[in-house]
Amino acid sequence: MLSKKVPAYYLIIAVLIGGAATFAAISLITKSGTQDTERPTDYNDYNGEANFKIIRDPGNYKYISPIISIEPVNESERYGALKNEIQTFVDKEKQTGSVQSVSVYLKDFNKGEWMTINPGEIYNPGSLLKVGVLITYMRMADGHPDFLKREVVYHGEKGFVFPIEHYRSDTVIEGHTYKISDLLECMIKNSDNRATVYLENYMDTTIFKKEFADLGITEPRFNDPTYALNVKEYSMMFKALYNAGYLKRMASENSLSLLTQSTFKNGLLKELPSGVVIAHKFGEAGNLSVHELHESGIIYLNNNPYLITIMTKGTDWDKLSETIGHISRLAYDNMTTAAEGKNSYRSGSIK
Repeated sequence: MLSKKVPAYYLIIAVLIGGAATFAAISLITKSGTQDTERPTDYNDYNGEANFKIIRDPGNYKYISPIISIEPVNESERYGALKNEIQTFVDKEKQTGSVQSVSVYLKDFNKGEWMTINPGEIYNPGSLLKVGVLITYMRMADGHPDFLKREVVYHGEKGFVFPIEHYRSDTVIEGHTYKISDLLECMIKNSDNRATVYLENYMDTTIFKKEFADLGITEPRFNDPTYALNVKEYSMMFKALYNAGYLKRMASENSLSLLTQSTFKNGLLKELPSGVVIAHKFGEAGNLSVHELHESGIIYLNNNPYLITIMTKGTDWDKLSETIGHISRLAYDNMTTAAEGKNSYRSGSIK
């Protein structure tokens, strides 16, 4: 059995409306020393001639320095037309009141090129942080092959108030026995908050906290319900998994394989053709008046995989869902055309 820790950091969730259970796990994790209010820039190296930003694993290695992510410092002009079309669509949606804010990050893994829209806006990541919990468990399992096979009996926290969920799915059952791997599957596949809280209750929070610093993501701050990330920061989690520079290769492979099983279809997949393979995670947050809906995923477009993260804020869940779906389709059509060796961008309306 796992050793249970006192879940003091869950108390804050009782005073929040909306959001995801994962936020509770991060709210009371402390950062040693003085808090840095700026976005993290540690571990960023710049190649002066090639202008590449490199993020390395700062582990205690003597002879190696594994690369977690590498990409040009500047956006690619290749996506200029796509960026303009997405921006035009977003501006129209904002004018009609369908959305209040939208941010986008796209990266072509083969070319290493990227683009972003409204990167300075920050959002409550909500259930997107369940990917962080997954990565933490994969690191906990490192060197312990039977760790994920351990069986536990699920018991919910007495008196714990779960946040309101708009997109609900199956959940774990009180008193049932699950393997740790089963709970991880429920957390990722169904975005199950109950499985998540249970896993957070037993995870090594030191590993969880260090993960954010290692990946260059803003660390959670003590008892801070305003914790937020921008679209480029969150994308680091998926880049780290795809590049397999943070977890071992099979751990990264298995994590992304699990993420392809997500049952959520109301975002990135909404307008895409059936059969598209995508490793993805969505998150919802906000309150009764303002909602946030986000999704990040790697779309395996034949031999041309790309990462897209879309974060949105507004008052209508359906409009936010439609916005994410339409932007995803615009990106998909562009990437499909480029992969087919045609013009770098195909404009025109979607039928």
